[in-house]
Amino acid sequence: MFEWMLNNTRTLFREKSSLFFSLIFPIMMVFVLGNMLAELDNPDTPIGTIRIAYCITEEDPVKAGYDEYEYESVAANMGRIAEATAVRAFTDALADNENIETVKVSDLDAARAEVDSGRADAAMVFEAPLRISIAEGKDIYKNRAVNLIAQSFARSYAAFKAAAIHNPAIYMEIAEKGMSDFPGLTADKDLGVKRSMMDFYAVTMIVMIAFMGGGIGGASEMFFGRQNGSLRRATASTRSRARMFIETVLGVIPQNIMQTLIVMVPAALFLGAHYAKTWQENLLLFAFFILLGVAVSAVFMLIGLFVRSNPYMPIMALLWSLLFLSGTFSKDMSIKGFSEFLPMNIAQRAAFDLTMFGRPEQLLSMMGVCAIIILASCLLGSVLFKRKEIML
Repeated sequence: MFEWMLNNTRTLFREKSSLFFSLIFPIMMVFVLGNMLAELDNPDTPIGTIRIAYCITEEDPVKAGYDEYEYESVAANMGRIAEATAVRAFTDALADNENIETVKVSDLDAARAEVDSGRADAAMVFEAPLRISIAEGKDIYKNRAVNLIAQSFARSYAAFKAAAIHNPAIYMEIAEKGMSDFPGLTADKDLGVKRSMMDFYAVTMIVMIAFMGGGIGGASEMFFGRQNGSLRRATASTRSRARMFIETVLGVIPQNIMQTLIVMVPAALFLGAHYAKTWQENLLLFAFFILLGVAVSAVFMLIGLFVRSNPYMPIMALLWSLLFLSGTFSKDMSIKGFSEFLPMNIAQRAAFDLTMFGRPEQLLSMMGVCAIIILASCLLGSVLFKRKEIML
């Protein structure tokens, strides 16, 4: 295994074109695109119109059969009525927002059905006493927006309720005159959820080289190895054929480590790019990029065993096109119903979910998928290496 690693590293540094494309080109792209498009592109993902389905389980406490005799006190009954009134005012305000479309449904099951069918991006269910449940859809950014909207309403209502209970006079004054401004007592807060174009390309260029380098390098290594007879000579040795493909796959690890480091370190230190907030998250991101590159190499090594002509140009054209359509070079490039299912786009979304929001779940899932791909490719490659006709 270490011989393969050493051989791949030597080959990389001997071939000037491969050295440039694998180690120098990605960081150049980060610098050029990050600066050139800083004023022309918006690094934040646009949310667009949010479609929200909602239902109110207890829309009118009085009509529902509640009165002051069924509650512990008149105050409790008035509290239920106040909650219902606040919820109606809130849903009316949502409907008046030009970026939000609302649809009222009868119950929780109907709300979930709207989300599952794709007719709504998310659903809000208002229960009594005031509690808001969220049914999330497929778009993580819209899910987050809906959750923040619900949290803002719940916290605002809690603040007004506390004022009404502890100081009714001030609450009545607020109700009549509105909330006063408090200059000097409030300040804008940086919530840490912002991104520059440099941050965007510092991630997408690593994904780009993982697919381009892994795809072209993996397929070409197997093709030229079979063409120049090195695979036949290697399989004629006493070494186990089952191990040879596995060692070949693992041999690309040093190259992927160098490719990731040569982008992440200069981008962070010299270009002002930001990755994750903690060193633990950055280490996880680093491991993901390496695992992604190895998985891509393993798949294309299998492809290289079967192609009978130089795969360099066809694979480069294919991967370049898919990277473009996945938004790697321009985030506004997206074909709905297609781009979001491309592996490059999925990998980028998982990385940004960690770097922007500190959520590792998608990244860990992707790492699990990459590990399964590597394992399956190694098993299949080991079986193929035992067949003599593959080496001819």
